[in-house]
Amino acid sequence: MAVKKRTKKQQLQRIHDRYELMVDADRENRLLAMEDMRFITVPGEQWDDNMKQERGDRPCYEFNKTRVTCKRIINDMRANRPMGKVRGVEGGDKKTAEVYEGLIRNIWNTSDGDSVIDYAAEYQVGGGMGGWRILTDYASDSAFEQDIKVEALHNPYCLWWDPAARDQQKRDAMDCIYTERISKEAYKTRWPDAKPVDFQDNDHVDTRSDNDWEDEETVRIAEYWEKVPHKKELWQLQDGKVIDAASDEAALIDPNAIKNTRVVDTHKIMQCIASGDAILEGPTEWAGSMLPFVSPYGEYIVVEGEVFWFGVTRFAKDAQRSYNVSRTAISEAIAMAPQAKFWATPKQAEGHTGSWAEAHRKNFPFQLYNPDPVAPGVPQRNGGADVPVALIQESQIASEEIKAVTGIFSPDLGAGDQAKSGVQERERRAQGQIATFNYQDNMAKGIRRTWEILIDLIPQIYDTERELRVLGSDGAEDYVTINTFTQDPETGERIKIHDLSMGRYDVNITVGPSFTSQRQEASEVYMQLSQANPAIFGVAGDLIFKSMDLPYSEDIAERLKAMLPPEIQQVINEDNQNMSPEVMAAMQQAQQAMQMVEQQMQQVQMAAQEVQDEQQQTEQQKTDVVKAIADLEVKQSRFEAKIAKETANLAMKEAGLVVKEAGVEGLVNEMERAKADDQEVESMVAQQTDQAVNVIEQMAEQFSQEALQVIEHIQSQKETKPKIVKVESKRVNGKLVAVPVYEAQPEG
Repeated sequence: MAVKKRTKKQQLQRIHDRYELMVDADRENRLLAMEDMRFITVPGEQWDDNMKQERGDRPCYEFNKTRVTCKRIINDMRANRPMGKVRGVEGGDKKTAEVYEGLIRNIWNTSDGDSVIDYAAEYQVGGGMGGWRILTDYASDSAFEQDIKVEALHNPYCLWWDPAARDQQKRDAMDCIYTERISKEAYKTRWPDAKPVDFQDNDHVDTRSDNDWEDEETVRIAEYWEKVPHKKELWQLQDGKVIDAASDEAALIDPNAIKNTRVVDTHKIMQCIASGDAILEGPTEWAGSMLPFVSPYGEYIVVEGEVFWFGVTRFAKDAQRSYNVSRTAISEAIAMAPQAKFWATPKQAEGHTGSWAEAHRKNFPFQLYNPDPVAPGVPQRNGGADVPVALIQESQIASEEIKAVTGIFSPDLGAGDQAKSGVQERERRAQGQIATFNYQDNMAKGIRRTWEILIDLIPQIYDTERELRVLGSDGAEDYVTINTFTQDPETGERIKIHDLSMGRYDVNITVGPSFTSQRQEASEVYMQLSQANPAIFGVAGDLIFKSMDLPYSEDIAERLKAMLPPEIQQVINEDNQNMSPEVMAAMQQAQQAMQMVEQQMQQVQMAAQEVQDEQQQTEQQKTDVVKAIADLEVKQSRFEAKIAKETANLAMKEAGLVVKEAGVEGLVNEMERAKADDQEVESMVAQQTDQAVNVIEQMAEQFSQEALQVIEHIQSQKETKPKIVKVESKRVNGKLVAVPVYEAQPEG
């Protein structure tokens, strides 16, 4: 059933009506939450007005322990950042899920998302509810492409939700309202024809909680977001893809390619901005299908149908007030107690009262008095009144009550304890974390909700071919091109890669130390393991150094990697199997050439050994042989370096051609041109592969001739051995082998 479109007057009335309903439903929670925030942040708010009036000019000291307790929970959240993981479901593939994940990390990084949730945590822990929003904006003043951002709410308690929503994350909320104040100058710039009338003065909320609401230089406006029922027709194509019949893509679909159709009841997200007497903007349609606000609660519970939410402060206030009262009384008693004085008879004090009167502020080396037979001995100094023990005990009890109601005790607040090891210390700290883990867990759920909104919004905003930056879990950056076309090598059809609109994806959130903290901890553990078992360093030394945040640690890791045993090197090099057949063939030929060189080197060494075994040779001949072998080893090293260089160049060319091929295919708009470019790329691959193979074979032939010269020099010292005329390179079963050719021996 279609929803009748409202007039602007009807829309404005609906916004005011919905706002009244939302305020009435959550009024008490908001008032108490704002009182809690003032209690821990504003000096003087920990004493109620009645007690202040009763005490008059007497002191009202505050010893704000509750604030420190809240900061302990908040800072623990900072030390253990939630991390998201995107998983593909129902048509989603792993590579696209990785693009989603890296893109969301980049959005979070550019939005300074950590600061956003840190600010929200202050309200969530202190008052019971934090909040932030997701919005879109143009990438730059000269661009038509938009980017997604996450933004903090200046006052989360200005966000009001549908009172009928039952889900704690407000997934089922049908609407919400966010009110804020902007300057009158900004208001007139944005809406020059509108009167600066405040949106509905709020009689339900204590204006003391938001002093800027009464600021004459600002105007209060309201954003109204709602889900509007909408019917949508879906088409399922022959290849299984599902598209919206109203989308631009549907206009290009051949009717014969449509397999099934269905009409679904869904909704659109509509947004408008209102002042006190007018609709300033909208309604305009939001790109996503979810309300773009997130409100993580501290504690959230429903009692007899009524919702209650609160933070750490709520039940710690009475204990904190009791502590303030007892500590103030102690300080007051000490300040007002009479000071210690001398008690003496008139005869003892006669003539000395002046010096005694100044004894409390001057350091006299001695005091004089008159002996009195009636009171033998010196005048006695008696102390002042003592502070009542009950006050001291009361302050101690109140201090312990603050810990008891918050669940965080002294060891977890940083005080010294009797922990004998790091394990015991972590266990004691975990006691407080368990008691308050719901705050961290609810914050993680709020971040999960944020990722859900981003996954829903990303395909709508990033819907064209774009190169985007993506970030890994370690902060390493990369760039991917989304929504680009390439040609399937098997079918020859054009396919879309990194299509963010295809498939469905969900999110998993884990809470733990940041990557940097994990890396530091891993480095310590690895070093301890290597000390206990030194053999570990021999097979994983490169990884141990790679985990260290030290100068040149990466360089040392690379050198240790090159020194790993052959078995491990083989496992690492298994990734080369993903290369193209042409490159694999060239590398195999290079390996065969190396084997031939090794065989020739063995022949030279055998010949040299035979020469050295003969007793008739002179020392000079031996020296020549050793020199020849050394020269040949140098040439062999140079040859191996050339082989490695050519192999690396070949791999780089292959990678460059792959990149070029992807770039060419992304720019092709017609099938004929795509095929022509593919043939050109294949020809270039084959040509450069042949060139690399020819270079390798030429170097192998050159080395063979040099080896022959050495062998001839060695054999010139031996008249009884057959002389090798030359060394030929031949293919036997597809492999290059060295075959020596000996001089024919005369018969007889």
